[in-house]
Order: sequence, then C-alpha cells, then structure tokens
Amino acid sequence: MIRWKEGDRAQIVDRAATAADTKSQLYYNHYRNLTGTVLKLYGSGETTQAAIDVDLETLPEEIAVRHRETRDRMGENLPGAARKSAAGAPPEEPFRLRYVVLVSLPDLKRHSAARLPARVG
Repeated sequence: MIRWKEGDRAQIVDRAATAADTKSQLYYNHYRNLTGTVLKLYGSGETTQAAIDVDLETLPEEIAVRHRETRDRMGENLPGAARKSAAGAPPEEPFRLRYVVLVSLPDLKRHSAARLPARVG
C-alpha cells in the first residue's frame, strides 16, 4: 500500500462507481482520472480518507463550466476592496475557488506530473 502525505500528487483511479460508493459518498463516476494534491488525510489504517485539491483542468467539461460559474458568482459578491485594489493600482490575485473531493486511499494512485497552471476563463 502506498504511503501518502499532505502535498503528494495523486490521480483518482478509473473505475465504475458501485452501490457501496454511493452509500459512502467517497467515489462518483465524475471522479475518474482527476488529478490533484493531497490536501489533508483523515482517519487511520484501512479507513483512511484523503481530501484531494483537484487540478481544475482535469474536471469534466460540464463540471468545469459549473465550477467557473460558481466562482464568478462568488467573486461578484466579494466586497469591492477584495475584488480590486485602489484605483490605478493593479488588481489583486483573482478569487480562487478550490474543488476538493474526499476519497478513500485505495482509489488513489501516484501522479508524478507537477501541478499544471490553472485554466483562465
């Protein structure tokens, strides 16, 4: 079994979701092949779960569109100072909405590639 730690790069395995997955809510078909970074580990032993900060560019298109729309709506609701800096100054970092999923460790495999830059749009 692979030993995981926070910050490790991971890819969620490609398999069909089962009835047990639906009950546990730890795997859905749209999780297939998503890549990301282990954000946090929960539990111990065989029941350990990992929160994965998903690379947005690996989301299925339908989910990526919905995620961008949500991010944009949330960004619009930020106070003006948080949205842009004082007049004439360059804007602050854009609002980043993470997409984090919780999966069991057997549904993860190592992903050696470095994190890709986030898509703009």
